[in-house]
Amino acid sequence: METVKAPSPAALTAWVRGMPGFGGASVLEVAPLEGGASNLTCRVDLDGAPVERLALRMQRERGIFEPYDVLREGEVLRRLADSAVPVPAVVAAEADRARLGAPFLLMEWIDAPHMGVAGPEADFGAFTEMVARIHTLDWRELGLAFLGVPESAAEAMRGEIGLVAARLARFAPDEALLARAHAVLLRALPADGTLSLCQGDINVFNYLFRHRAVVAVVDWEQARISDPRSDVGQLLALSALKGAPWAKADEMPFARAYGTAAGEPLGGMAYFRAFWLWQLGVIYHGWKAFNGTDPWYSWPDVAGLLERALAELA
Repeated sequence: METVKAPSPAALTAWVRGMPGFGGASVLEVAPLEGGASNLTCRVDLDGAPVERLALRMQRERGIFEPYDVLREGEVLRRLADSAVPVPAVVAAEADRARLGAPFLLMEWIDAPHMGVAGPEADFGAFTEMVARIHTLDWRELGLAFLGVPESAAEAMRGEIGLVAARLARFAPDEALLARAHAVLLRALPADGTLSLCQGDINVFNYLFRHRAVVAVVDWEQARISDPRSDVGQLLALSALKGAPWAKADEMPFARAYGTAAGEPLGGMAYFRAFWLWQLGVIYHGWKAFNGTDPWYSWPDVAGLLERALAELA
C-alpha cells in the first residue's frame, strides 16, 4: 500500500532546522508506527530541540481511504485546538512534496497508549462520552465549515456513499453484492437526521488514554460535517464483524451507551450499520489490492453480515 516513505533523519533535520527555535536541532530517529491505513505516521526523536519528540504525518498517494489530504487534516486539528476535544497541536506543515517526498505535518507527540492497548488506563464510558462530545461541538463557531456543509443529513450521507462508491469502482467494480448494497443504500437513504462534526473514524485506536481519561483524539483525515449516526455505525459494524451477537442495531451496547451519553436515544441505526458493513466490504477489496492479503477479517465474514444488514432495509 505504501507509496510514501519515511524520510531519513538527515533529510528531516535539514527541514526542521528552519523552524523557529529548532536551529540547533538534530533528528536522531524517524520510526514509522505500525498498523492502520491512514496517512503514514512516524515518531521523531530529537536532540537539541525545544521538545524531545514529535509526530510526523506524511500524506499517502494511494490507499484504501484515498484521496488523502494531510494539510486538510492539519487545518482540522488547528481549529479544534481550543475546543473541548483534546487533539495534538500542529507544530508545522509543509505542502511542497519536493521537500520530503510528500506533504506532511509535524505534530505534538502525545505519550499515551490508544484504547486498544491501554488496558486499565482506558475506560469505555469515557470513550463513548468523547465521541458524543465531538458531535456536540459548535463546528460553525470553530470555523469547520470549510469541510463543506451539506444541505441536509440525507445529502451528507449521499456524499459519503459517493466517496465509498468511487473506491468500489477502483477496487472491486465487478463485486455483485457490493454493487447491490450501493443501490439499496441510495434507495433507503434516511430522510431524518442532523448535521454534526464527525471524526470519520472513531476506531478505538484513535483515542489515547491516561488514568482512564481521553487525553487526545487522533486521525482526523476523514473528518466531515455529516449525520453523527454514521460515526456510531462504524462501531456497530466493527463489533458485529468481531463476533458480537447480532441484535437490533438501535439496541446494540454502543448505540445504547452513546444515546445515554448524548442524552437522547438513537434511532434508525440499521441503515448506518449496513452502510459501514458495505464500506468494510469495499475496504476488504482495497486492502487485498494493495497488500495481496486479507485484512484482519475475511470476505465471507463481511459478506454474510452485509447480507443480513441489507435484509433489514428491504
